[in-house]
This record gives sequence, C-alpha cells and structure tokens, in this order.
Amino acid sequence: MPRKKTSAPVEADVAVLGVETSAPVIERVVMFFLEDRKYAFPIDRVQEIQQIVELTTVPDVAPALVGMINLRGSVVPVVDLRLLLGLEELPYNLQTPMIICRSGEYLVAIIVDEVEDVVPVPEGSIEPPSSLYALQDRMLGVWRMGAELVFVLDLDRLVPEEALAATGGDVR
Repeated sequence: MPRKKTSAPVEADVAVLGVETSAPVIERVVMFFLEDRKYAFPIDRVQEIQQIVELTTVPDVAPALVGMINLRGSVVPVVDLRLLLGLEELPYNLQTPMIICRSGEYLVAIIVDEVEDVVPVPEGSIEPPSSLYALQDRMLGVWRMGAELVFVLDLDRLVPEEALAATGGDVR
C-alpha cells in the first residue's frame, strides 16, 4: 500500500556551488509580490490573508514594526516587509494585504504589496539559497518557477524579535 504524504517538512540533499546543503520539501506556498519580485511563505505557516485594518502604533521599536492589531482578541504585531527588506516605504490603502503568519509560537501580520495565490510546488524544485543572495540567512530556498525565481522566506528568521516581544509575551 502506498504511503500517504505528510505536510511535515522533509530535508532533501542538494549541491549548490559545490557545497552540500539541504533544502526543505514544501508542498504549497502563499505567493506574494514586493515591487516586481515574487516571494512566498510555506502554506503551513500562514493562518489567513486579509486586507489591512486600523493599526495601533508602537513607539520606539524596530522600524519595520509599524503597529499592532487586535485579531479576534489577540494582540498581533504588524511588520511591513518592504521596510524589513530595505525597500522604499509605500502608503497603505484599504486594499493593502496582510498575511497573518506563525513565527515560532507567535502570530504576526506581514504587510506585502500584493498576494497572488496559494500555489503547489513541484517536488525537488526548491534549491537552497546561494550565498550571493543578501537574504540568504532569512530564506528557506529559491524556487525556479519557469523563467522566474520565487524567494521562499523563513518566517522564524525573518521577523525581528522586537516585533514578537511587542505582543507582551502572549503565545498563540
């Protein structure tokens, strides 16, 4: 009888620039845009996608932490991914999307330019990030999707600890 696939990440050995490294096997991602670049989060880390809501600002914290929201009774930090990655700040409007994700034990809302869709990832198509990428230490890998590259980000290494600490220690 064939074994049922699980959604737990499995490590696959891949050689990049002559160095043995590993890239996770990810079955589906939520793909989104910042400027004209495609990025993604593994679907198992995404709770929901919604349009921006009123933010409560938090003074004297990391610049990418733009505020907090009340999400069904939980205080959730809001991080502008453009600011976190050093891109130009854009004004928010009622159509600005937020991806509500889990980073470690915490929920965090990530503001992006546009959410594309939930997309299946063909097995073996994600490669470990090269040391040539400035985001290498905050990526799970790079997915070659036809002629395009999709940067699959690691939420646990991406979100600043200051943002998570701003929740007051509430674990969700």
